[in-house]
Amino acid sequence: MMRFVLIFSFLSLFSTQVFAQLEEEYYDIFRQAKLHIANHDEASAIPLLEDLWKRDHKNANVAYHLGASYIKQEQKIKQAVKLLEYAKENFSPYYNRAAVTERRASEYTYYYLIIGYSLTGKCDQTVETLNEFYTVFSYEDEWFLVEGQKWHRICGKKQFKDEQEDMLADADSVIAEAQESAEEAPVEKDVIDGAKEENNEDDEEIAPLADYKLSTEAKLLKPSSGWSRQGNYTRTKTPEKQYRDRLTPITDPESRGIQTKRVNYTTTHSLYGVQVGAYIDPKFTRDFDGIKNVEVYMDQNGVFRYVVGRLIYPQQAAKLLEFVKEAGYKDAFIVDINGATYQEEVVTLDNIPIKKDIRGKVDFRVQIGAFRDTIPDELVRTYLRIDRIRENIQGDLTVLTVGSYGSYDIAKRYCEHIKEIGLPDAFVVSYNYETKISVTEAKKYIDDKKSLRVEEQEKNIDKLEKLKDKEDKKKEKKDKL
Repeated sequence: MMRFVLIFSFLSLFSTQVFAQLEEEYYDIFRQAKLHIANHDEASAIPLLEDLWKRDHKNANVAYHLGASYIKQEQKIKQAVKLLEYAKENFSPYYNRAAVTERRASEYTYYYLIIGYSLTGKCDQTVETLNEFYTVFSYEDEWFLVEGQKWHRICGKKQFKDEQEDMLADADSVIAEAQESAEEAPVEKDVIDGAKEENNEDDEEIAPLADYKLSTEAKLLKPSSGWSRQGNYTRTKTPEKQYRDRLTPITDPESRGIQTKRVNYTTTHSLYGVQVGAYIDPKFTRDFDGIKNVEVYMDQNGVFRYVVGRLIYPQQAAKLLEFVKEAGYKDAFIVDINGATYQEEVVTLDNIPIKKDIRGKVDFRVQIGAFRDTIPDELVRTYLRIDRIRENIQGDLTVLTVGSYGSYDIAKRYCEHIKEIGLPDAFVVSYNYETKISVTEAKKYIDDKKSLRVEEQEKNIDKLEKLKDKEDKKKEKKDKL
């Protein structure tokens, strides 16, 4: 009897350890897949996600990621729709995008399902899902709602050529279908371009896209602090895809207590940066050797992305990309970092304040360069040499500044230092928040504020002296009595 108990205990312990190892392996694969997606390498993510889905066809989070990846790659669209339909049934407003153990589905399931219905001509389901999207969406970024409307408008105007298999009967049959080795028919590209030609909608973009695509030669290594990507990649021109990333800036990347904030740029255009890394666990920006001005963003899947620059034109970002690669970041690529645009009070007209009076914060900065569509090589190099560069967007002009000082004299001394290190054309400028004003106006505004403070202090001193005199007279009168 005792022997039986010992054997049973051993087998129980052994099976528990095996299960734990398999579970950890499952989550490690999921981490790899999410990092592939963050690096625009859905082609490498899909086989991993397919393996996870075969192992556990009740994990709605895997179904969401796999379906969305199929949509982005424009392949297996019917299968993607079934996966996303299953994921939608398991949507939760409490979805944790950063946790690989999360089994529920994201609100963005609705967005990719809208695209899937549109590509397969299911217009009734497209508008129905769009209306559902309105009710469940957190309004973190209304861009997705606008794009969903566009996909509904083009629904049925050009049929998407999907794989030859019949529409799957239910979500679970995706597993059986995935195990078959049926050949897929070629996917018709430029779906949206064709629809735009038919409807003469040349002025409306469905979604901008980076021009480059990673190859599938990646190798994943696991350092002690988290996952990272390493490997050699080749880049090839690809047809424009119909989606883009939406990244949320991190307020304090140096802190492990992560918080996010919304950023509203003053341009309706796309803004481009160069992604230099993606991690499940955040790292310090100072860990990126050889480059400066690295900003941290969180994508919709909870992956931390590290990006340099905020530029108006893709050719500017392409030039920055060349220099970043020369600095050792061979896997870097271009991303669009502009968030949704919201209605605001008009504060400038032709870059001049519409209300001429200056209010609030005024500071002095050192301008190191300005450009329109082409960024000079020497300015690109400054991104790798000088820290805390700010890109000030003024219409189609990008002005680069460093520093922020309340005193013109201090800014002037810093400007001399900038000149000494190789930027002889640097000069001092002034801003009222993000609106450029003349140095003369800024000096006068600051001097006036100082004068007002002095006057206020003098008034307070007078009040105190009068109060003291009054108290002294009371005391003197009391002493006489």
